[in-house]
Amino acid sequence: MAGAVHCRVSTPRVYWPVDAPPSGDVVLSGDEAHRLRHVLRVAPGDAVSLFDGRGHEWAGRVGTVTRQGVAVVDLQPTAPIPEARIPITLGVGVLKGDQMDAVVRDATMIGVAAIQPLRTAHVTVPPKAWHSGAARERWQRVAIASATQCRRAVVPEVLPVADLDACLRAPAALRLMCVEPALGMPVADWRPAAPPESVLVLIGPEGGWAGVEVEQAVAAGARFLSLGPRTLRAETAPVVALTLVLSAWGW
Repeated sequence: MAGAVHCRVSTPRVYWPVDAPPSGDVVLSGDEAHRLRHVLRVAPGDAVSLFDGRGHEWAGRVGTVTRQGVAVVDLQPTAPIPEARIPITLGVGVLKGDQMDAVVRDATMIGVAAIQPLRTAHVTVPPKAWHSGAARERWQRVAIASATQCRRAVVPEVLPVADLDACLRAPAALRLMCVEPALGMPVADWRPAAPPESVLVLIGPEGGWAGVEVEQAVAAGARFLSLGPRTLRAETAPVVALTLVLSAWGW
């Protein structure tokens, strides 16, 4: 039709968490094959890419599409989008269902290296919600889906829920604790003279940090990071904090 505008469709991406395809061909089955067949409706000859979540990516094309699976052939290594210059771990108080999913999704998209859910004094989610491991599995699936969508070749690990004290004992060259304006904490320039080798960004749950937790962070050498004069929603604060940190040293 004259005057029609054709939108460019991105190449479909598939999470392939195994070793590099030895022959240049693979057969996808299960959920990924279902998504290619019924959601993306690929056909033989269509371009497709695979990534392993560890920084490797391959480009190929669809060979055959059957009820048993989707064959991807002629796979060749490709250069993935570069990762952030400095690895960042996001430590965040466990939030309720959709809120925590949103944090994992957005943190993956922005470029964190790992996500550490925290059990803190003001977390309102009952422990039974994560003790079985099902919550962590769901968060990891959210991270995979987000990496697939944003064309990132690395999937950050969602770590088991931990206490703040244990999180503070983990190695980190720079520890940053986001504090609410109402706490009235003195906030100085948090950026060291030279880029750190790694960063831990700490963000509390809906109820914020308890006084003893702030004291723990200070004792561990944490610096305070202000996100502005307004109180942000718990699922929004990580996006703002990570943007500030990553923009300081390069995406």
